[in-house]
Amino acid sequence: VLSPSTFNPQSTYPPNLSLLIKMLARSTTTIAIVLSLSYVTQTHSFAPSFQLPLTSKGKSLAIGGHHSDSELDDDVNVPSNPSLSRKSLLEKTAASISGVALASVFELSSFTPPAYAKCTDIDSCREEGERKVEAELKRNPIVRLSDGVQYRVLSSPTSSSSDKVTEGSNIDLAYSISTASGQYMYSKGFGYEKVEFGGRKESDLGLDSMRVVMGKHNVPVGIENALVGMGKGEKRRVELPPAVGFETSNWMPEPTSRMGKAQIVQYKRKLTGFGSQPPFPAETVWDIEVLNLKR
Repeated sequence: VLSPSTFNPQSTYPPNLSLLIKMLARSTTTIAIVLSLSYVTQTHSFAPSFQLPLTSKGKSLAIGGHHSDSELDDDVNVPSNPSLSRKSLLEKTAASISGVALASVFELSSFTPPAYAKCTDIDSCREEGERKVEAELKRNPIVRLSDGVQYRVLSSPTSSSSDKVTEGSNIDLAYSISTASGQYMYSKGFGYEKVEFGGRKESDLGLDSMRVVMGKHNVPVGIENALVGMGKGEKRRVELPPAVGFETSNWMPEPTSRMGKAQIVQYKRKLTGFGSQPPFPAETVWDIEVLNLKR
């Protein structure tokens, strides 16, 4: 049973842990009260037989079992009178459990969870969001390149090697492409597509990648520029303007899925214009990861 000796409401607990302890304590005390009342009102023949962990020395008191008085732990407050009846023992045990349980209930009823500041209107919510964005930008700033490409580091290199991507490097690259609005287009090696493996379709995560030779324009020029300086295992998110986009790599890499092919057709129409829609210089967003690197 959780009691004031094991749960101190004045102590500082993480919010989730504090809520969990409070819920467990309430459910446990409820069970203890029910058991206590049951033991007091039941007759000798109806007493259940199971173990109650009542002491701190690892022993237990068997209610309805066959332990002798010598087997009872010294920490249990039971008189040593050999004529003590089983019913008296049950009543005293039940009273002890009830006292601890009720004390826990009263202690928890006075516990007030800490209040957390929340934005109360549109302006305060906007200010809170701006503060979070500003803090994130300080922690992980956006890098802007001269060709209009900009990127952020999503994860640092996983290899301790000092090798970095340079001109002429051979790279095993995983990538995922989406529109500037966040609509998924296609990918390779990120787990979003399926590949044949072992006679069935499996996620391509860890099973597929693209070989890129820096300077050969296997990927758009803007992506090559964003790859420079990356290490093995590093991930970056790149905003790619169309001026250094697909047209600089002859629309490589090509999609292989039906959805990817449809997405690239729509993107081309957006760039060139269609119907009454004028051409629009839409950016694409690339998540790139260097899986392997050779010079």
